[in-house]
Amino acid sequence: MRDNDKFFLAENATDSGYVNARDGARWRFARDFTESLWPRYSPFADPHFREDAKHHFLQRFWEMYLACTLLYRGFEIKRVGNEGPEFYFLCGERRIWVEAIAPGPGDGIDRVHKSKLGEVDTISDEKLIMRYTHALLEKHRRYEAALAKGILQPDDQMLLAINCRGIPDAPLGAEIPFVLKAFLPLGALTVVLDRDTMKIKDSYHQRREAVVKQSGAHVDTTSFLNPKFAEFSAILHSAVDCTDHSTELGDDFLVLHNPAASHALPRNLFDWCRQFEFNDNVLSEVSKHRLTMG
Repeated sequence: MRDNDKFFLAENATDSGYVNARDGARWRFARDFTESLWPRYSPFADPHFREDAKHHFLQRFWEMYLACTLLYRGFEIKRVGNEGPEFYFLCGERRIWVEAIAPGPGDGIDRVHKSKLGEVDTISDEKLIMRYTHALLEKHRRYEAALAKGILQPDDQMLLAINCRGIPDAPLGAEIPFVLKAFLPLGALTVVLDRDTMKIKDSYHQRREAVVKQSGAHVDTTSFLNPKFAEFSAILHSAVDCTDHSTELGDDFLVLHNPAASHALPRNLFDWCRQFEFNDNVLSEVSKHRLTMG
Protein backbone atom coordinates (compact mmCIF):
# COMPACT_ATOMS: atom_id res chain seq x y z
CA MET A 1 0.00 0.00 0.00
CA ARG A 2 1.40 3.39 -0.98
CA ASP A 3 1.72 6.02 1.77
CA ASN A 4 -0.85 8.20 -0.01
CA ASP A 5 -3.36 5.34 0.26
CA LYS A 6 -2.83 4.74 3.98
CA PHE A 7 -4.99 6.07 6.77
CA PHE A 8 -2.17 6.39 9.29
CA LEU A 9 0.40 9.13 8.66
CA ALA A 10 4.01 9.08 9.80
CA GLU A 11 4.10 12.61 11.17
CA ASN A 12 3.91 13.47 14.88
CA ALA A 13 0.55 12.74 16.51
CA THR A 14 -0.80 13.86 19.88
CA ASP A 15 -3.57 11.29 20.32
CA SER A 16 -2.30 8.27 22.27
CA GLY A 17 -4.89 5.95 20.70
CA TYR A 18 -3.69 6.94 17.25
CA VAL A 19 -0.04 6.41 18.19
CA ASN A 20 -0.76 3.01 19.75
CA ALA A 21 -2.77 1.81 16.77
CA ARG A 22 -0.18 3.05 14.31
CA ASP A 23 3.01 1.97 16.08
CA GLY A 24 2.11 -0.61 18.74
CA ALA A 25 3.21 -4.17 18.02
CA ARG A 26 0.20 -5.55 19.90
CA TRP A 27 -2.18 -3.30 18.01
CA ARG A 28 -1.59 -4.72 14.57
CA PHE A 29 -5.14 -6.10 14.30
CA ALA A 30 -6.54 -2.65 15.18
CA ARG A 31 -4.24 -0.97 12.67
CA ASP A 32 -5.18 -3.43 9.92
CA PHE A 33 -8.89 -3.04 10.62
CA THR A 34 -8.66 0.76 10.52
CA GLU A 35 -6.68 0.67 7.28
CA SER A 36 -9.31 -1.65 5.76
CA LEU A 37 -11.99 1.01 6.30
CA TRP A 38 -10.05 3.88 4.75
CA PRO A 39 -10.40 2.96 1.02
CA ARG A 40 -14.16 2.73 1.47
CA TYR A 41 -14.46 6.06 3.26
CA SER A 42 -11.77 8.13 1.55
CA PRO A 43 -14.09 9.34 -1.27
CA PHE A 44 -16.29 10.99 1.40
CA ALA A 45 -13.57 12.34 3.70
CA ASP A 46 -12.77 16.02 3.93
CA PRO A 47 -9.24 17.10 2.88
CA HIS A 48 -8.00 17.33 6.47
CA PHE A 49 -9.52 14.06 7.72
CA ARG A 50 -6.32 12.04 8.15
CA GLU A 51 -4.40 15.00 9.54
CA ASP A 52 -7.09 15.68 12.14
CA ALA A 53 -7.23 11.98 13.09
CA LYS A 54 -3.70 12.31 14.54
CA HIS A 55 -5.20 14.51 17.26
CA HIS A 56 -8.83 13.28 17.47
CA PHE A 57 -8.54 9.60 16.61
CA LEU A 58 -11.76 8.22 18.12
CA GLN A 59 -13.88 10.96 16.59
CA ARG A 60 -12.48 10.39 13.13
CA PHE A 61 -12.47 6.58 13.45
CA TRP A 62 -16.13 6.70 14.47
CA GLU A 63 -17.06 8.90 11.53
CA MET A 64 -15.31 6.50 9.14
CA TYR A 65 -16.68 3.33 10.77
CA LEU A 66 -20.20 4.77 10.73
CA ALA A 67 -20.06 5.63 7.04
CA CYS A 68 -18.61 2.25 6.13
CA THR A 69 -21.35 0.53 8.12
CA LEU A 70 -24.09 2.46 6.34
CA LEU A 71 -22.52 1.64 2.97
CA TYR A 72 -22.24 -2.02 3.98
CA ARG A 73 -25.90 -2.02 5.05
CA GLY A 74 -27.02 -0.72 1.67
CA PHE A 75 -27.31 3.03 2.29
CA GLU A 76 -26.24 5.41 -0.46
CA ILE A 77 -24.46 8.25 1.30
CA LYS A 78 -23.49 11.60 -0.21
CA ARG A 79 -21.26 14.43 0.91
CA VAL A 80 -21.69 18.09 -0.01
CA GLY A 81 -18.68 20.36 0.53
CA ASN A 82 -16.52 20.51 3.64
CA GLU A 83 -18.90 22.43 5.93
CA GLY A 84 -21.90 21.18 7.83
CA PRO A 85 -22.72 17.59 8.79
CA GLU A 86 -20.56 14.66 7.65
CA PHE A 87 -22.86 13.25 4.96
CA TYR A 88 -26.49 12.43 4.20
CA PHE A 89 -28.68 9.72 2.74
CA LEU A 90 -32.13 9.95 1.22
CA CYS A 91 -35.26 8.64 2.91
CA GLY A 92 -37.82 8.98 0.18
CA GLU A 93 -37.25 12.52 -1.09
CA ARG A 94 -35.99 13.80 2.27
CA ARG A 95 -32.33 14.26 3.14
CA ILE A 96 -31.26 12.69 6.44
CA TRP A 97 -27.99 14.25 7.50
CA VAL A 98 -25.70 12.21 9.73
CA GLU A 99 -23.74 13.97 12.47
CA ALA A 100 -21.09 11.84 14.18
CA ILE A 101 -19.73 12.72 17.60
CA ALA A 102 -17.59 10.89 20.17
CA PRO A 103 -17.81 12.77 23.49
CA GLY A 104 -14.95 12.67 25.94
CA PRO A 105 -15.05 12.63 29.77
CA GLY A 106 -15.68 16.36 30.08
CA ASP A 107 -13.84 18.95 32.16
CA GLY A 108 -13.82 20.38 35.66
CA ILE A 109 -15.82 19.10 38.61
CA ASP A 110 -18.37 17.37 36.36
CA ARG A 111 -15.72 15.34 34.57
CA VAL A 112 -16.44 11.60 34.39
CA HIS A 113 -13.68 9.61 36.10
CA LYS A 114 -12.99 6.00 35.25
CA SER A 115 -13.67 3.42 37.96
CA LYS A 116 -10.49 2.01 39.50
CA LEU A 117 -9.68 -1.56 38.58
CA GLY A 118 -10.20 -3.98 41.47
CA GLU A 119 -12.21 -1.56 43.59
CA VAL A 120 -15.94 -1.71 44.22
CA ASP A 121 -17.44 1.47 42.80
CA THR A 122 -20.88 2.86 42.03
CA ILE A 123 -21.28 4.41 38.61
CA SER A 124 -23.10 7.74 38.88
CA ASP A 125 -25.25 8.03 35.81
CA GLU A 126 -25.76 11.79 36.17
CA LYS A 127 -22.27 12.80 35.01
CA LEU A 128 -22.41 10.22 32.22
CA ILE A 129 -25.78 11.54 31.07
CA MET A 130 -24.41 15.09 30.91
CA ARG A 131 -21.88 14.00 28.30
CA TYR A 132 -24.71 12.82 26.06
CA THR A 133 -26.87 15.91 26.56
CA HIS A 134 -23.86 18.13 25.86
CA ALA A 135 -23.32 16.29 22.57
CA LEU A 136 -26.91 16.97 21.49
CA LEU A 137 -26.68 20.65 22.39
CA GLU A 138 -23.39 21.01 20.50
CA LYS A 139 -24.82 19.42 17.36
CA HIS A 140 -28.04 21.43 17.67
CA ARG A 141 -25.98 24.64 17.58
CA ARG A 142 -24.12 23.38 14.51
CA TYR A 143 -27.42 22.46 12.87
CA GLU A 144 -28.72 26.00 13.36
CA ALA A 145 -25.47 27.48 11.98
CA ALA A 146 -25.59 25.22 8.90
CA LEU A 147 -29.26 26.10 8.39
CA ALA A 148 -28.46 29.83 8.55
CA LYS A 149 -25.73 29.38 5.91
CA GLY A 150 -28.09 27.50 3.59
CA ILE A 151 -26.07 24.26 3.81
CA LEU A 152 -29.16 22.57 5.25
CA GLN A 153 -32.78 23.14 4.27
CA PRO A 154 -35.72 23.42 6.72
CA ASP A 155 -37.13 20.07 5.57
CA ASP A 156 -33.86 18.22 6.17
CA GLN A 157 -33.64 15.88 9.14
CA MET A 158 -30.74 14.85 11.37
CA LEU A 159 -29.49 11.52 12.66
CA LEU A 160 -27.18 12.11 15.62
CA ALA A 161 -24.65 9.26 15.84
CA ILE A 162 -23.00 9.13 19.28
CA ASN A 163 -20.03 6.92 20.13
CA CYS A 164 -19.64 6.58 23.91
CA ARG A 165 -16.21 4.90 23.96
CA GLY A 166 -14.51 8.09 25.14
CA ILE A 167 -16.79 8.44 28.19
CA PRO A 168 -15.36 6.36 31.07
CA ASP A 169 -17.65 3.47 32.09
CA ALA A 170 -20.36 4.45 29.58
CA PRO A 171 -19.87 1.27 27.49
CA LEU A 172 -20.63 -0.79 30.62
CA GLY A 173 -24.24 0.33 30.48
CA ALA A 174 -26.89 0.06 33.19
CA GLU A 175 -30.28 -1.62 33.57
CA ILE A 176 -31.13 0.36 30.46
CA PRO A 177 -28.53 2.13 28.29
CA PHE A 178 -27.39 5.53 29.53
CA VAL A 179 -28.21 7.11 26.18
CA LEU A 180 -31.93 6.43 26.75
CA LYS A 181 -31.79 8.18 30.13
CA ALA A 182 -30.10 11.22 28.59
CA PHE A 183 -32.93 12.21 26.25
CA LEU A 184 -36.01 10.82 28.01
CA PRO A 185 -37.25 11.37 31.60
CA LEU A 186 -36.20 7.90 32.79
CA GLY A 187 -34.87 7.84 36.33
CA ALA A 188 -34.06 5.13 38.82
CA LEU A 189 -35.58 1.67 38.49
CA THR A 190 -38.11 1.08 41.25
CA VAL A 191 -39.19 -2.42 42.22
CA VAL A 192 -42.44 -3.05 44.13
CA LEU A 193 -42.47 -6.18 46.35
CA ASP A 194 -45.41 -8.10 47.69
CA ARG A 195 -45.13 -7.85 51.49
CA ASP A 196 -46.38 -11.38 52.06
CA THR A 197 -44.48 -13.30 49.39
CA MET A 198 -41.60 -10.82 48.86
CA LYS A 199 -41.99 -11.44 45.15
CA ILE A 200 -41.82 -8.61 42.64
CA LYS A 201 -45.29 -7.20 41.95
CA ASP A 202 -44.28 -4.38 39.65
CA SER A 203 -41.30 -2.40 38.41
CA TYR A 204 -41.01 0.99 36.75
CA HIS A 205 -38.62 3.84 36.16
CA GLN A 206 -39.20 6.98 38.19
CA ARG A 207 -39.73 10.11 36.17
CA ARG A 208 -36.60 12.28 36.07
CA GLU A 209 -36.64 15.44 33.98
CA ALA A 210 -33.17 16.71 34.86
CA VAL A 211 -29.84 15.79 36.38
CA VAL A 212 -27.93 18.19 38.59
CA LYS A 213 -24.39 19.49 38.05
CA GLN A 214 -21.99 20.02 40.95
CA SER A 215 -22.74 23.75 40.68
CA GLY A 216 -26.43 23.06 41.32
CA ALA A 217 -27.46 23.85 37.74
CA HIS A 218 -30.04 21.53 36.23
CA VAL A 219 -29.44 19.72 32.94
CA ASP A 220 -32.59 18.75 31.07
CA THR A 221 -33.19 15.09 30.21
CA THR A 222 -36.38 15.55 28.20
CA SER A 223 -34.90 16.69 24.90
CA PHE A 224 -36.83 14.09 22.93
CA LEU A 225 -40.11 15.45 24.31
CA ASN A 226 -39.17 18.98 23.24
CA PRO A 227 -40.17 20.35 19.80
CA LYS A 228 -36.96 22.43 19.91
CA PHE A 229 -35.08 19.29 18.82
CA ALA A 230 -37.65 18.13 16.25
CA GLU A 231 -35.03 18.12 13.49
CA PHE A 232 -33.37 15.10 15.13
CA SER A 233 -35.26 12.06 13.91
CA ALA A 234 -33.23 9.67 16.04
CA ILE A 235 -30.08 8.97 18.01
CA LEU A 236 -27.80 6.20 16.77
CA HIS A 237 -25.51 4.87 19.50
CA SER A 238 -22.42 2.66 19.58
CA ALA A 239 -19.41 1.85 21.77
CA VAL A 240 -17.21 0.56 18.96
CA ASP A 241 -13.54 1.44 18.55
CA CYS A 242 -10.65 0.05 16.52
CA THR A 243 -9.81 -2.56 19.18
CA ASP A 244 -13.35 -3.60 20.11
CA HIS A 245 -15.67 -4.30 17.22
CA SER A 246 -17.77 -7.15 15.94
CA THR A 247 -17.08 -9.13 12.78
CA GLU A 248 -20.09 -7.61 11.06
CA LEU A 249 -20.14 -3.83 10.84
CA GLY A 250 -22.70 -2.11 13.03
CA ASP A 251 -23.71 -5.12 15.10
CA ASP A 252 -23.73 -3.11 18.34
CA PHE A 253 -25.76 -0.17 17.01
CA LEU A 254 -28.73 1.08 19.03
CA VAL A 255 -31.32 3.53 17.70
CA LEU A 256 -33.57 5.75 19.82
CA HIS A 257 -36.39 7.28 17.78
CA ASN A 258 -37.45 10.80 18.70
CA PRO A 259 -41.19 10.93 19.52
CA ALA A 260 -41.12 14.71 18.95
CA ALA A 261 -39.40 14.50 15.55
CA SER A 262 -40.98 16.50 12.75
CA HIS A 263 -40.34 13.52 10.47
CA ALA A 264 -39.95 10.01 11.87
CA LEU A 265 -37.64 7.44 10.33
CA PRO A 266 -39.16 4.15 9.12
CA ARG A 267 -38.45 1.45 11.66
CA ASN A 268 -37.24 -0.97 8.97
CA LEU A 269 -34.49 1.45 7.96
CA PHE A 270 -32.35 0.18 10.85
CA ASP A 271 -33.86 -3.26 11.19
CA TRP A 272 -30.53 -4.85 12.17
CA CYS A 273 -30.23 -2.58 15.24
CA ARG A 274 -31.78 -2.58 18.68
CA GLN A 275 -34.44 0.14 18.39
CA PHE A 276 -36.39 2.00 21.05
CA GLU A 277 -39.41 4.30 20.89
CA PHE A 278 -41.22 6.27 23.58
CA ASN A 279 -44.97 6.80 23.46
CA ASP A 280 -47.53 7.54 26.20
CA ASN A 281 -44.85 7.37 28.91
CA VAL A 282 -43.84 3.91 27.80
CA LEU A 283 -40.42 3.02 26.46
CA SER A 284 -40.66 0.10 24.06
CA GLU A 285 -37.99 -1.90 22.35
CA VAL A 286 -39.31 -2.23 18.82
CA SER A 287 -40.92 -5.64 18.32
CA LYS A 288 -39.79 -6.63 21.82
CA HIS A 289 -40.73 -5.99 25.46
CA ARG A 290 -42.01 -2.71 26.91
CA LEU A 291 -40.44 -0.76 29.78
CA THR A 292 -42.89 1.35 31.77
CA MET A 293 -42.26 4.55 33.69
CA GLY A 294 -44.01 5.57 36.89
